[in-house]
Amino acid sequence: MTRHLAAVLLSLALAGCGAVQGVKSRLPPREPRSGPEDGAYTEVRGAASRRARLYDGLVHRADLSGSWLSPEVREAGVRLVATWQDWGPAELEAALAAGRAESAKGEEFMLSLYTADPKHNDLANPGSVWRILLDDGATQVTATSVEIVPADATTRQLFPYVGPFDTVYRVRVPWTGAPLAGRPFTLKLLGALGPLVLDFGPNGKRPERPHQAP
Repeated sequence: MTRHLAAVLLSLALAGCGAVQGVKSRLPPREPRSGPEDGAYTEVRGAASRRARLYDGLVHRADLSGSWLSPEVREAGVRLVATWQDWGPAELEAALAAGRAESAKGEEFMLSLYTADPKHNDLANPGSVWRILLDDGATQVTATSVEIVPADATTRQLFPYVGPFDTVYRVRVPWTGAPLAGRPFTLKLLGALGPLVLDFGPNGKRPERPHQAP
């Protein structure tokens, strides 16, 4: 596995590290080829993505956009990356199997965060000013793993709401509640600055492309 592809698959949680061998090192083209996977991925990612904004009166404090990495989002994302990088059938199947294994470990989210004060954009720090909480109304579980993801061309193509002033994070929650598919739930960033709540119910706001700092 090339270093670039290993970083893409691990950080985007679309497949497990070490699962794919001999993949060609090729960045996505500037204008990716259209095809069935493009439309499938855009649809499932859009349905699994939400945004929130935080104001203190008229003062803009933060923007948050994020995607729930459901099994459908993972699989469609893997298939799209496979078209960009011209994987063979064995490579694709290995990546899909690794993605299913990752999905079984807990719920994961890709978050893109902008804060007016950069020191508050610290989700990956052990002493972060934010607590990340997954809540379905019956069960609440705190995130246990937060990693910074490079906001490179692949990340921006897969998650087009990532803005130029955002930091991108991969968040894992060891979910113990009922399966989330088909039910409303929220992912909350909670702290002294106020709450940022991604509402994955039917009335949740979809991300903008891209959001900008004011």
